[in-house]
Amino acid sequence: MNPTPPPDRCRFFLSYAKSAPGTSSGHRDTDIWVRNCFDDLSTAVARQLGTDPASVGFVDDLLAPGATSKATIAEQLGRAEVFVPLYSPGYFLKSWPMRERAVFLERLGRAYPGRPAAARAHVVPVLWLPVTDRYQETEATAALPLGAGIPEYAENGLRALGRLSAYRHLYHRVIDRLAQRIVDVTERRRLAASRTVPFDGVPVPDLPSGETPFVVAVSTGRGATPTWHPYGGTPDVPIAEFAATRAEQQGLAVRIVDRADEMKILDGSPGMILVDPWQPGGTAALDVFRGHLHRWVTPVLVADREDPRYAGDGTALLAGAEARLTELGAARVYRALDVEQLAKLMPSVVSEARRHFIRRSAVPLPEGAARPRLGINDPSQRRGFEKSDDE
Repeated sequence: MNPTPPPDRCRFFLSYAKSAPGTSSGHRDTDIWVRNCFDDLSTAVARQLGTDPASVGFVDDLLAPGATSKATIAEQLGRAEVFVPLYSPGYFLKSWPMRERAVFLERLGRAYPGRPAAARAHVVPVLWLPVTDRYQETEATAALPLGAGIPEYAENGLRALGRLSAYRHLYHRVIDRLAQRIVDVTERRRLAASRTVPFDGVPVPDLPSGETPFVVAVSTGRGATPTWHPYGGTPDVPIAEFAATRAEQQGLAVRIVDRADEMKILDGSPGMILVDPWQPGGTAALDVFRGHLHRWVTPVLVADREDPRYAGDGTALLAGAEARLTELGAARVYRALDVEQLAKLMPSVVSEARRHFIRRSAVPLPEGAARPRLGINDPSQRRGFEKSDDE
């Protein structure tokens, strides 16, 4: 039996701030509400078009656990005609949804050169959770017209309306409006499928937030960051994303960088560096960190003790890399010889980097300058209708 071919058109792509998983597979409960929203929106769009709900949209929850491929996401971003971001504080603090948005906007720029209004019609944002950060509020205001005349939407966001039975009728009103917008745009101005830039081909957008990101810098073979699995297939996401997720679980905005011209971000952000001792160029490749190994930046040498190479020259390579990093200014270098060791190291590496960065920022600042803020877990700084990982 031949597999069912993909539908000709993807009317919308639903983008959201994914909850940090506790393990390498499975979904967090908070993402269930995103899937419910996707299913309800698909049903509403399909009802207006007279078609199958399974054929109208895409959300990465449709992929099998562990199969969140950047190539697959990029392909779907190249097919979708309307981009629907679920705005929340977490959306603007996480690199993955911001990169999804950047990839789609780059495609729109090519499709509608010099026509920004036509391009904007293909982006229909939703206020998923209340946004209070002043840097994010400007972006989030674009999601408010969808809830015109429904003050509960602006106050609490769509997720709360969908979770509480007393507000379900308002939730469905917003969903129907959103579906109508999608149908209107795609029927009036079809956006032909096109190839997008590679998912890692766009720079991670600057975070529109007062938060200082925690940086996960990577030193490995050029182009290998999206696929680097130093411990075989465990975890089932690349090691850089695994480390980023662990930092996000501590309430931090995280940015992954791997290009030489991006390392200067370490001068103003706490971070860790994941170092592949077997990378091309050997210890000379580590010179990219010259001048950036501040006390708030901690290198971690990543190697698999079960790798046959480790039994050969692994110990010598690690020693050489550690010596070179120390020469370049690293105050301390950790080693992670299996994924469990890396997972155990993460809390202390993150805490150590944050502690030293905060001490550094305790020096007197010029008049009017704002001190960097780290994380969103300070209870005095958090408010809203509900608390969850995607806040």
